[in-house]
Amino acid sequence: MFEAFTNAFDRARLRWLALVALAALSGCNPEDAGPASLGDSADQTGSALDPVPNLAASTYTGIPFGPFALWKLSALKWGPEPFTASHNFASAESLLVQINAARSKRQRLVVAMTGGGKERYTTDGQFDMAKWTAVMNTYKQSALKKAVAAAVSDGTIIGDLLIDEPETAGWGTVLTKPMIDQMAAYVKSIFPTLPVGVNHGPPGYSWRSSERYTKVDYAVYQYAHWVTNGDIVAWRAAVLAQASRDGVKPGLSLNILNGGAQDRDDGTYDCAGPGQGGLGTRFPNCWMTPDQVRDWGLALTPYACVMLMWQFDATYMSNAANLEAFQAIAALAASKPRPRCKRA
Repeated sequence: MFEAFTNAFDRARLRWLALVALAALSGCNPEDAGPASLGDSADQTGSALDPVPNLAASTYTGIPFGPFALWKLSALKWGPEPFTASHNFASAESLLVQINAARSKRQRLVVAMTGGGKERYTTDGQFDMAKWTAVMNTYKQSALKKAVAAAVSDGTIIGDLLIDEPETAGWGTVLTKPMIDQMAAYVKSIFPTLPVGVNHGPPGYSWRSSERYTKVDYAVYQYAHWVTNGDIVAWRAAVLAQASRDGVKPGLSLNILNGGAQDRDDGTYDCAGPGQGGLGTRFPNCWMTPDQVRDWGLALTPYACVMLMWQFDATYMSNAANLEAFQAIAALAASKPRPRCKRA
């Protein structure tokens, strides 16, 4: 669910780094520019980049709610109202900028420190722990350690994604829940207070169901119509039961762009039938309708430590009926106690 939007972010990141390099040559300090480089994996102390967050200014309430990919570096693509949170790619170069920007907007973040395409973390079609660890090592900076600890403390950071949809074939066959627990322990060796989690697709809750997570804090489970023909209650019961067995806090998500009723029946792919809100990103998928978003979102939100949607799309978000559905979910989320995506 995550890889599709990280490629665009990578392109934006390259442009941002080029601007920072140009500023360094000219002696300027461009607005929104974070550290052009935080060096290698060795700690740096006494940096001028050490953040001084105003924790009192960032108190949050309610269940966090919003889409994937709401941010482009330090700029919001929308609102942020009615959204209060989002799930975004991060890098060692951009993380400080994103934390400070989110805090200034009173927005909460699920970050993906090891996001990006599977090719970054695979060798010969198999997940490669050494490659994953190498990326994670870029965060071993004192400025980042302080910033993350402060952002977890004040609620700006909800958690960090370890890996996206480990159940899918693109990761090969070596991944297990114990291996992902090793990844969780490694992140916690750098950021001890940071909740860490995984994302699972609609049927992914049943992946390696005989195994158990013991270090992972949360799992985001994403719903689409096809997995239970629209029976959100049955799917919710199944994922909550698996989350309980794994000891993880459930994050929940709707695949708003590809999770409506699929269009397979009449030979014309137009997503104009019942339960279809418009063309999805690929055949035979369709957008969720406003009614589906509202009804399914209201059914899931009270059970979630974070309520997400895949993914930000300006056209979809601008639809008045969809916006009303988001507002209904946001109102319910705001009425609930603030949860933590942290293992008990």
